Amino acid sequence: MDLAAAARGRSARVRAVAVRSAAGAAVSALLVLTFLHLVNVGTVSRRLEHLNIGVALLCGATFLLAYVVRAMRWRCLLLPRRVSIRRAAAIYQIAIFINWLLPVRGGEVAMSLLLRRSDGIPVSESLAAVSMDKAMDLVPAAGLLALLPFSGLHLSRPLWLVLLGTMAAVGLGAGFLALAAWRRDQAIALLARPLEMLLRGSARDRVLPFVSGFIGTLMTLFRRPRILLIAALCTAAALALDALFCLLAFLAVGVAVSPLIVLFGYTLFNLSFVLPSPPGQVGSNELIGLLIFSGVFRVSRTGVGAMFVFSHPWTGFLMACSGLACLSAMSLNLRSTLRLARDPPAVAGTGDPEEPRRLERQ
Repeated sequence: MDLAAAARGRSARVRAVAVRSAAGAAVSALLVLTFLHLVNVGTVSRRLEHLNIGVALLCGATFLLAYVVRAMRWRCLLLPRRVSIRRAAAIYQIAIFINWLLPVRGGEVAMSLLLRRSDGIPVSESLAAVSMDKAMDLVPAAGLLALLPFSGLHLSRPLWLVLLGTMAAVGLGAGFLALAAWRRDQAIALLARPLEMLLRGSARDRVLPFVSGFIGTLMTLFRRPRILLIAALCTAAALALDALFCLLAFLAVGVAVSPLIVLFGYTLFNLSFVLPSPPGQVGSNELIGLLIFSGVFRVSRTGVGAMFVFSHPWTGFLMACSGLACLSAMSLNLRSTLRLARDPPAVAGTGDPEEPRRLERQ
């Protein structure tokens, strides 16, 4: 009877994966067709024929370095827990790779579970640092929104939706932190209730201790201004590297764009990653890039199209190679690690310290 139930469960999971994959492929195909309709494919191809290989390699190195800087920011937020630089960078890169592969971001929870496996740090502690780390990437959006009325820029409706959606997420986060500082018990109950609805059995009994530890760690971070200052400096460095990567990507295809446009444009572009996207962001990156750099900053569609047709596969290749290399270095495999990202409540809520170690045996 148990074997039959297990077989049915596997069959249901396979069907669910097949449906999600088919839906993602259909969305990607639609986005790609729309992109191809908006650009001159022949002119884009001619630009790519003259790709500057040296600049492209430098562009790739800058892209990876930006994530190393973010990994150091996360490592700083984990203090006083000490994690080696190599391990923090490896786990962070694995999470970025997972987020790139999956339509719904699950790499953040996988980061905490992998860190528990390698260093024994409780998920409630590391997940608070992960939350703060990701929130700091949204801070530049607040600055952009404040400057928009004085910039004379005209954003399309889709971009306004992305920007306002991001600001709503920042506002909700700030409101929750204010509630946690003022009425901690109410904040714990507010966060624990939806988690209890997701989990079953003994895992539900561990929700309140987990949420209490998470909020406690988050509040501790806000009482350490020196750590937050260092994290803010890392954020500024990562933002500068992002802009440099974008500038180099344009130069690689022979398009000259001012550094200020690149800084504003790529910061806006990064906001799109908070939304669900097709696997590998196929089609979505190209369309959003056109909306921002051509629609807002008036860069030629051909130049923008060539830049994203070059940079998207190139960065995908870099993320895949670095992510798989980091998985191998940590004695993990892709299938079991993706399971962490696809079904985080079931794994993170168990509280079983042996669960992450089973990754090695799957």
